[in-house]
Amino acid sequence: MLLRATRTVAFVVALAATQAHTNPADGGVTLDATVETSSGSTTRLSALWAKPTVLFYEDRDSTALNQHVKDALYEKGKTEHMLDQVSVVAVANVAAYDWFPARNFVLAAVRDVEKKVHLPVYLDFKGSLATTPWNLPPKSSTVLVLDGSGRAVWKAQGRLSKEKVAELFTELDKLVH
Repeated sequence: MLLRATRTVAFVVALAATQAHTNPADGGVTLDATVETSSGSTTRLSALWAKPTVLFYEDRDSTALNQHVKDALYEKGKTEHMLDQVSVVAVANVAAYDWFPARNFVLAAVRDVEKKVHLPVYLDFKGSLATTPWNLPPKSSTVLVLDGSGRAVWKAQGRLSKEKVAELFTELDKLVH
């Protein structure tokens, strides 16, 4: 009886550990979180999952880390007429600045960035993307490719090499074509 109870507990613990550490790039979990816009309103990221999406999650010190990826993505979008087939979502990890007056400075700075890049930058003041099921590192640049229903199919962290950028484009091509 004790052996059966031990096996049952071990199975439940293993199952819980597997579910708690779901890899966001396994394609199995539809990802969602509530984030803010620079105007102060909230939105659910799931509202953006209508088509394949490249999501950048970066803290303040990591925004330039994958600028080459952002530039290459824009160029590929223009040359291959993919700008209307793929969404790009930028989420800033600003959890460290969720206090007055820092929050106001962040909002103003993000509005300036949005004017330059012509894309909304969503703000993660609660650090939601650093928790389950996302589990993204809060102090880096993470790039995710999501399918049209919000399931991650590819993920890379840190500065992406040429090989990783090629992988990103391969995943996007699979989703678009």
